[in-house]
Amino acid sequence: MFPILRRKRNKVKLMFATAFIVVLRRTAYVLAFITLPFTTMPQVSQHAYADSKDSSFSDIEGHWAEKPILEALSEGMVSGYEDGSFQPDRSVTRGQFAAMLAASLHIPVAAETTDENVQSAYLQSLRDIGIIDDAWASAEKLDSELYRSEMIRLSLAALDPAAVEPEPDNQKTKAAAAGLIDGGSEVEAVADRAVTRAEAVVVLQRLQQAVHPA
Repeated sequence: MFPILRRKRNKVKLMFATAFIVVLRRTAYVLAFITLPFTTMPQVSQHAYADSKDSSFSDIEGHWAEKPILEALSEGMVSGYEDGSFQPDRSVTRGQFAAMLAASLHIPVAAETTDENVQSAYLQSLRDIGIIDDAWASAEKLDSELYRSEMIRLSLAALDPAAVEPEPDNQKTKAAAAGLIDGGSEVEAVADRAVTRAEAVVVLQRLQQAVHPA
């Protein structure tokens, strides 16, 4: 009984947090997401080995995204693979991106969390506040590659779940205006494609900045 009551309380708190975010976003166009002290956020797991803030990865030295990846690691947004690699140019999966998204925004998990169910807990939190739905988070799709259009839509939903444009072109325009992706003619020229893990980190850091403006 107690775990059920705890989940209900967390869900109510998440709903209030989301309503507050939307009001701020619509009135000032600056989202001030409040970190809520409901739970301790577990570190993102992506078939990961144990990381610490002093850790690095074996395959990112000299990579164009080395600095943002290390920053994301130090913040607990990401972790690597069992062999000590990050594989920055590997496609990010839908499940990995969802966990990274929840961790980057410090969204409290919606249930008691263990190493075995951390991804499910992140997904439930994102469902509770309207960023994803059950169809998107279906088990058979979580290991699929995340495409650029999906990353843009989810990032915009994290800013305001009620204000996501239905048309992909409008979504790209809003994402560029919010600083989530680069603007200009090159945006239109890039076809929808799978997102790499490095690209996901960079966009999530930009989303963090939009949510927590300096």
